[in-house]
Amino acid sequence: MTEGDLRTNVNAMDLLPRLAYFGDVPVRSISAGPAVLYRLFEGWPADRLLLIEEAASAPDPSNQLPGVPTLRHRVIHQRLIRSRLAGLYGSWLLLTCGRHARPLARILKESGTEAVVSLGHGYCWIPAARAARIAGLPFHLIVHDHWRDSIAVAPRLSARADSLFLAAYRQAASRLVISPAMEEKYRRAYGRPGTVLYPSRGRDALNLADPPSKPLRPGNVVFAYAGGVSRWTRRALASFADATAPLGVRLRVYQGISVESLRAEGYRGGSIDIAPFIPAAELHRDLAARVDAMYLPMSFDPSDRSNVEVCFPSKLADYTVPGLPILVHAPPYGTASRWAAENDPAAETVTVEDPGALAAAVKRLVDDPNRRSLLARRALELGRQFFSPERAFGAFRNAIAPRD
Repeated sequence: MTEGDLRTNVNAMDLLPRLAYFGDVPVRSISAGPAVLYRLFEGWPADRLLLIEEAASAPDPSNQLPGVPTLRHRVIHQRLIRSRLAGLYGSWLLLTCGRHARPLARILKESGTEAVVSLGHGYCWIPAARAARIAGLPFHLIVHDHWRDSIAVAPRLSARADSLFLAAYRQAASRLVISPAMEEKYRRAYGRPGTVLYPSRGRDALNLADPPSKPLRPGNVVFAYAGGVSRWTRRALASFADATAPLGVRLRVYQGISVESLRAEGYRGGSIDIAPFIPAAELHRDLAARVDAMYLPMSFDPSDRSNVEVCFPSKLADYTVPGLPILVHAPPYGTASRWAAENDPAAETVTVEDPGALAAAVKRLVDDPNRRSLLARRALELGRQFFSPERAFGAFRNAIAPRD
């Protein structure tokens, strides 16, 4: 980069608006939603960014954005939202959390904020949108998961919830959604276009020119799962392990779960190894050194369909870093299986829940070195194409930056 290029880049950063983020999900360099936000915001100048955290999130300087001023404002009591009273408490939040808009608007004005960003998850987008309107500031909305699945309200308040989200979505100066399927669905439902903003890998991600060169170890083939764990995920991991153990496959799970929790979901064997959670850059190196392929499941449960159709697994941004073949196990309507089909050959894909079909797909990968090599190279190519931090930040900057 020449001195002139550097000066131009610095001047461009000076033109970025002073941004404030307020949402249910904290900005953290850990995993899932917090990491997606962290990677998005880490390119923004620290002196032009304010994080207003929901006070229920635990502060941890080791995984927060360095040098970014952070305030805390309580809207949600986590003990209640996670209790048996979640539906009742969620209904109360829906009706009352808008009262936080005025104190938030005062913070925005006093801090010199020029634009407001929130996440369409949970409840905090309601006061964030209202605060932006009160302060006369542009409001920008990011949506990673289907917003309706992230709140718990009484059935009689469903129309009220829909009305609030419709208003916020239409108010937004930009709507940054996680997948083409979400953009299409929301455009039809809410009458406004969105910008697809795929998740990105971190700026410190491993940058491989070629897949790692290592022989497959017969009888000790290692697949890996790295990401969040819910009940359906534990069922998927248990089913994968039991279906593939006869093939000499082990499953390495990078998540702080217990074998007992997997046995509660049907796991019968002994082919799962639990690895502690580690930062992404270290994870990439460990995967490249220890693992032969990645396993990416999505839920087949009909109750999860609305989210599976539109959410996009952020783990793909990291799965494509270490140059390993990927096995996607998702319904045909899932965003991961659709992405794989649209970018074929992107992954070995199984679109039925049948453990036999899953085992057959694993056997095809184990037996076919040419297929493994092709998918490993495609993982690297597609990762650079879809999930680079430069691409994500460019789309984000273009959406937020003021128009002439």
